[in-house]
Amino acid sequence: MKLDSETILILVILLAFFDLMLILRLIINKAKVNAHNEKCECVKRKYIWDWADKSEEKIEDRTLQGIGPLKQVVQLPEESRESFADIYDEAMLVNKTRQGLQSPFRLKRIRSAVKLGIIGTRPAKEALEEALNKEKQLPVRLYIANALADIGDATSLPFLVESLLGTKRWYRHKVNMLIADFAGKLQDYLPGLMEREEIEIRELIVDFASLFVSQETKKYIFQLIDGFTEKRQQMVLANSPEEVIKEYEQLIYEAAEVAANFYFNDFTADKYLVYPHDAIRNYAVGALAKINSKESFAKLKLLLADEAVAKNALHAMSEIISNDAAYIYVAMDYFANEKDSKIKERLAEALSGKIEYFIMRLSTAEGKKSAEIIKQLVLLGKTSELIGFMNKNKDLDIENELVAIIKSTVGKDESIEKEFCMYLNERLLKKAQLLRCAILLAPKEHKKDVNMVRVLYSILIITIAIFPLIYLARHFSIISVWPFVAQAKTYIMDFNYYIAFYSALINIIYLVLLLFSRINVSQREKLWSYKSTPMLFKKRMLPGVSIIAPAYNEEPVIIESANSLLNLKYPDYELIIVNDGSKDNTLNALISYFDLKRADYLYEKKLQTQPIRGIYLNPSFPKLIVVDKENGGKADSLNAGIVISQKEYFCCIDSDSLLEDDALLKLASLTLDEGIETPAMGGNVFPINGCKVQRGYIAEMKIPDNPLARFQTVEYMRAFMAGRMGWAYLNSLLIISGAFGLFRTNRVIDVGGYLTSTERYKKDTVGEDMELVVRICRLMREKGKRYRIGYSYNANCWTEVPETWHMLKKQRYRWHRGLIEILHFHRKTILNPCYGRMGMVSMPYFFIFEMVGPLVEIQGYLSVLAAFLLGILNWQIALILFVTCIMLGVLVSVSSLIIAEKNNDGYSYHDILKLVGYAVIENFGIRQIFSFWRVVGYFKMFAKPQGWGTQARKGFTNNNK
Repeated sequence: MKLDSETILILVILLAFFDLMLILRLIINKAKVNAHNEKCECVKRKYIWDWADKSEEKIEDRTLQGIGPLKQVVQLPEESRESFADIYDEAMLVNKTRQGLQSPFRLKRIRSAVKLGIIGTRPAKEALEEALNKEKQLPVRLYIANALADIGDATSLPFLVESLLGTKRWYRHKVNMLIADFAGKLQDYLPGLMEREEIEIRELIVDFASLFVSQETKKYIFQLIDGFTEKRQQMVLANSPEEVIKEYEQLIYEAAEVAANFYFNDFTADKYLVYPHDAIRNYAVGALAKINSKESFAKLKLLLADEAVAKNALHAMSEIISNDAAYIYVAMDYFANEKDSKIKERLAEALSGKIEYFIMRLSTAEGKKSAEIIKQLVLLGKTSELIGFMNKNKDLDIENELVAIIKSTVGKDESIEKEFCMYLNERLLKKAQLLRCAILLAPKEHKKDVNMVRVLYSILIITIAIFPLIYLARHFSIISVWPFVAQAKTYIMDFNYYIAFYSALINIIYLVLLLFSRINVSQREKLWSYKSTPMLFKKRMLPGVSIIAPAYNEEPVIIESANSLLNLKYPDYELIIVNDGSKDNTLNALISYFDLKRADYLYEKKLQTQPIRGIYLNPSFPKLIVVDKENGGKADSLNAGIVISQKEYFCCIDSDSLLEDDALLKLASLTLDEGIETPAMGGNVFPINGCKVQRGYIAEMKIPDNPLARFQTVEYMRAFMAGRMGWAYLNSLLIISGAFGLFRTNRVIDVGGYLTSTERYKKDTVGEDMELVVRICRLMREKGKRYRIGYSYNANCWTEVPETWHMLKKQRYRWHRGLIEILHFHRKTILNPCYGRMGMVSMPYFFIFEMVGPLVEIQGYLSVLAAFLLGILNWQIALILFVTCIMLGVLVSVSSLIIAEKNNDGYSYHDILKLVGYAVIENFGIRQIFSFWRVVGYFKMFAKPQGWGTQARKGFTNNNK
């Protein structure tokens, strides 16, 4: 359909007006944000009661925004708290706020709960108690429960306890700790609770017993354990649902853990060590480690022969030896007299933590025993501490003994010989008659996927042929009549309209996503304002997180990044930096700066990865673990980090990136908002180029000086704030940036970790971030489980972006290759209703607009150029193209800046105006170049694929100008 001239002009004027209004809106918003920040600072400097106005509306606003934060950090005088209560009563705030608890909108109910918790008067407490069990949505109920816990009145305990019944573990896991915070006050309710049989109540008592030890809880814990077998049989005979049985088993395991930690003297009785359930036995074996007696040590030695508990028995023996050196001699005697080779190995492993002791005893009367133990440890691969000792040792006699041991073992295992050849110093290598083994990075074979290439050829042919076929269908009657030149001009003009239609469609989709993004940001902004810092730091409120940072040739930025990640505001996390066979000084920089030592670290091989060379620790930095491994790519490095991790969630982050200190807190807090599983969550990624960084912190936020990096800043804001926030609102988000994402560890292990050639799918990809999310979504859909992929509007990660055309081009080639590989690997989901919105909306979008779209765009640009050269590009089609390709693009970009500025208020007016300018300029060539690169990336799929690749780093310190 061709538009008339007046309609086109009206569209141009309207879009120009909207673009101008949006730019003004952005500038006005900047002023409002600055004013708001100044007001917040004023609140922090002054006591609220010095200027509190008894106007009902003003008190209501300040209650949430001012008094709440103040009460968290300042212990108010009694008279001040009473004056607050008077103000509330006089202004009838409680009555007005309690009405909000009945609202059909959950945000209003949450807001009311938070405000009533801050008010804290008796009427406020009663309103919360009344609403608690009536509330159906668990996230809202959690806020109500937290508000009652903040008030701290023991009369609320029965309401909190009853709120547990019939709820999911997610809610109970958190509220049990809120109830436990009442401590001694809960003791009065325990006798009555112990008579009840609901599993939720039993679970509460077990959780309470893990924090407060008493004779009553001890008796209760052992009654649960002793009755486990009979109770479970009854449930099986009664055909109880499998989920109910598993929930009961989990309860007993938790009770056994409590018994092992607090009542170990009773729990190490023989009846528990031979219990019919292996899980209970293992907890009982672990309890033996807490009793330093020859009797318990002898029991552990016997249990080494039992495969079901041998691993825990070994760890328990090792713990006893670590706590009391006298048991070294007992274990040495066991080792010397043992005939069973398997038990002998386990005894040696239990002694592995004392290898330096045995080394120092080599020249004594016990030298022979010590040498045998050291030899056994070497054969078990426990070489890290031995190599470290030998490289520093100055005692020639000990050196000779150790060299003899090395000579007797290296011929029995190639991997052991390789370890010594790589890490012993040159003098010791020569003495042991070994040759230096270089740490070679074997070239990785990247095989071409022939089937995928065939599919891509088919798609290319269809994309090119479809428009001529449409032309034939539309103009069939003139094909044999008109001359070729006339038909070529007609075809080119038609194609100009096609590209205009395509541009309009894709930008309309972006605008719709922007609308959903704006709604989502508004909701998330409110939810974040309702979460106080004390709430987030309460026990079990947020999950434990392992931060995994893969590093390949990141020497210029690795120390700043590590410092940043070690100083995050989060209650429970560890940092795992994985050195992926770097060729530069990345590993040595970490070892030197943090004074790390190579250690024999116990871990379970949950995923297959390239060999791990060593693990480095320093007790002075208990959160930091550095893993050195052979090169396998980013995905393989992340899998190695998952293998080492110990937390419920892991956060993947590029090692050249910095997190804002509360970014992880903001991202993980999304787990409180849905009440269903959140297996993956993502945050924003912005360019750090131009920012000033000091000791891992962003001291000053600035846009990059480099023009190319500025274009990327606009692009990142559009992609994250418009695209991903919008998709998240629709629960259809499939991309979580590899620079900053949070994943549920057990779900990732269930799907086989990141896609690599060493894991179950025997396939590599450079688009590991999106691919993993798609695979998790497939798993959840196939298991019929409800889930939501979350996205945080205000959790920010800052990373270095390419500043040269060459590096940026390589990056975009890699991104497009990853997208194509993912769509082909998961082609089963495209337009498959079994996969819900992912199959019917998200995957088709990425296929049509992100993969095939650039092929259409480039044809369109060529047709415009041809029309111009042939002199047939009239002003009407030129204006239509200007409206659909340029003005709508500006509208999308500026709208994205407005949404982004709600969060990133650190940019100055000057920087904001520059970004607006770049948001306009990028539509005149830059976006077209990016599209062209994606087309080239498509054609590169026909050639031999490449690996992870490298990017030249300037380093954060270079930004400190």
